Amino acid sequence: MRDCARGLLDVAYPPRCLGCGGRAESPQLPLCPTCVRSLERAPKVEVTARLDRLPIGTSIFDEALALWVFDKGGTLQAVQHALKYQNRPRYGVPLGRLMGEAFAERHPTPDGVVPVPLHRTRQLERGYNQSAVLAEGVAEALSCPGRPDLLARPHPTRSQTGLSREERWRNVRDSFSADPAAADGHWLLVDDVLTTGATAVAAGQTLAGAGADALDLMTLGLARQ
Repeated sequence: MRDCARGLLDVAYPPRCLGCGGRAESPQLPLCPTCVRSLERAPKVEVTARLDRLPIGTSIFDEALALWVFDKGGTLQAVQHALKYQNRPRYGVPLGRLMGEAFAERHPTPDGVVPVPLHRTRQLERGYNQSAVLAEGVAEALSCPGRPDLLARPHPTRSQTGLSREERWRNVRDSFSADPAAADGHWLLVDDVLTTGATAVAAGQTLAGAGADALDLMTLGLARQ
């Protein structure tokens, strides 16, 4: 019934692009084709440089990529905030498909796609994990399984917003767990935005310690610094 009601609302009030306010491409992808094309692709070298500033950094990942540059106040921030804070999980799968298509351009298909998990309390508050819905779309684009079961976040952490790089690393470095009996394989770790990279590296370090054979990283955005 909710889907039917949402469909009727989309007909009566066509979804608007979060970038320019024009007609969106679809109710699921809240951007028009022009705004999608205008988003700045994140240079791989910038992702690598960001991770290199952390204690273990890029040694965890064979490949680390972000799809677009995340500018404060920009189009991608509007999309990411709607996905993460405004109860729009339906945006995640089509955005994830774009991430997966970009990853597939130059990289082999992994054994599975692993979202960065939320702690149970945070997920109950939000109602969903934005990284998990992105990972669902990535897995669809790559025709490989989603593996949200491989990584857990048993320890709650404070928000990373406003913390320095060192504080972010201390905040998350021991917050994840993984089952060594299931972690072997080549996994693609997925998150929404890479700022300092502390969360992604801590999650990757946990998977590597549990026996992952190879790890890649893909995020929707790279925060400009």
